[in-house]
Amino acid sequence: MGGEHGGGGGLIMKSRKNSTIDIINILKYFLVLVLAAYVILLIFSEGGTDTPIKTVNKNILSVMGTDGMKKGTTQDLKKYYGLNADDYKSVTLYIPDDVMGVNELLIVRLADASQAESVEKAAQARLDTQKESFEGYGAAQTKLIRSAVLESRGDYVLLAVTKKADAVQAAYRKSL
Repeated sequence: MGGEHGGGGGLIMKSRKNSTIDIINILKYFLVLVLAAYVILLIFSEGGTDTPIKTVNKNILSVMGTDGMKKGTTQDLKKYYGLNADDYKSVTLYIPDDVMGVNELLIVRLADASQAESVEKAAQARLDTQKESFEGYGAAQTKLIRSAVLESRGDYVLLAVTKKADAVQAAYRKSL
């Protein structure tokens, strides 16, 4: 009698184990699907944005201001960055208004996501040139250059050299 109950109990235990394993497997597949959906969402949210450059400019300039800067031209863009404005949807450039100034703002709305890397390299090269120019005698300028914001997000690239770099970066991210 004891053997019969013991044997039957084993079958019940096995079926409970199998159902537990089935539930765990279902949960694994569900979690993989949720993770895949999350990754896809991240990929697509990092893509282009429909925020107009006028809005991005307004939000950033309201924080940064234009003190110590003047509006740059397409020639300035070519001279300082080696970039051609016609290659992009739009470009905003403010450059220092005197030789000792380093405050600068570059906002590029890319025509294609593949342009991001070349714009970032051009902006980094500009920072490196400025750093080299002021290193050794322009301590305040060097500090601003070192704390500059260079960020690519969606179809925008931002370079901001200002003492308000953190606030500019926050305004930029909020705009997009």
